[in-house]
Amino acid sequence: MDRAVFWILKASVMQVDSSKAILFPLPMLVYVAVLCQFAGCGEPATIQPVPADEIEFSTSIDGTTWHLGKDGNLYRELDAAAWTLENKVFDPDEIRNSYVTENEVTYRIAPDDGRRFVTRNEIQESFEDLDEGITGLKQLLDEKRLLWGALTLQSGETPEVADYVELRRAILAGERDFADCRVEPSRVQAHGGKGSVRFSAPARPDDLITCKASISCPLVYFRNGDDFWFEAAFYVEDSLPMTLVDLETEFVAEHPGIRLRLFPPGTLGAELKALNKPQFRQPEDRSVQFPLNQWVVVKVHYHLSPTDGRIEIWQDGIQVLDSIGPTLPYPSAIYNSLEVGISSHHDSERGSTVYVDDLKISSQP
Repeated sequence: MDRAVFWILKASVMQVDSSKAILFPLPMLVYVAVLCQFAGCGEPATIQPVPADEIEFSTSIDGTTWHLGKDGNLYRELDAAAWTLENKVFDPDEIRNSYVTENEVTYRIAPDDGRRFVTRNEIQESFEDLDEGITGLKQLLDEKRLLWGALTLQSGETPEVADYVELRRAILAGERDFADCRVEPSRVQAHGGKGSVRFSAPARPDDLITCKASISCPLVYFRNGDDFWFEAAFYVEDSLPMTLVDLETEFVAEHPGIRLRLFPPGTLGAELKALNKPQFRQPEDRSVQFPLNQWVVVKVHYHLSPTDGRIEIWQDGIQVLDSIGPTLPYPSAIYNSLEVGISSHHDSERGSTVYVDDLKISSQP
């Protein structure tokens, strides 16, 4: 297996089946407990409360108090004297072993062979050095670029993780063409220069919760107290997708994180995919519609905090959102994956095509 394909498959191992994740429209922490019950784990045993200094984060949802331990265990509080251990949400050893910092440089460590990759919080991507089609896709995902390390093509043709992992392998091996989702460099539309990347997803079939056509960078590294700045030009045809950009932590069940959304009837906002899924929307009396069939420059700023973060969004230079709220699922969470493109498309009648160009990521304005 050539290095480029190995790099992609290795980065994709931690991907989850997003269609199943959304089948239970519950907060992330609650969903883990429900999933355990459906999987036949049985009724969890009652235990004594865990000491406060061993708790990472606590929250109350719909009258139930949940505690996330520093060991990654999820607890449900029955009363002051009794808790239940519901499931393990993350492995702290896996997280610790995934990074090393030397001389103020943080590296992500490959779990199989110990290779080190410098984390990247400063990225500029104009997509100018790429051929079109599958040849350009291989160039885009090549490990030599140390940027995009995962590709997701989820649809009715490839509804399960195993389906789109195999499709990805076959496409990059030259054994077949795309199915009904596509991700490829293109010169049909360009914001600056000659090219962009085209993402297309079909209308969502009735038996699937979402379709996806996206690429992900596994080398970003943003933590509590950091500032995340993102800018890119988007050209959307046919139908607006639900989400365009997801900043996530792969180490935690369901990959919680904050995502750039398009809320009905078509306005930019954000949502924290965790806890009770807090949403940040434009004021109705001053909302700005996101247009189809023209380039739109979107700028986003997240100050990361599990309690008092900040969400700012600009559309074509006009600030459309400035809100305060949680932008991180829990205090020690590390955002280590950035997904761009059609990260979720819910329209069951029309497909969506999104061109992305002139992308910038930074920890500074």
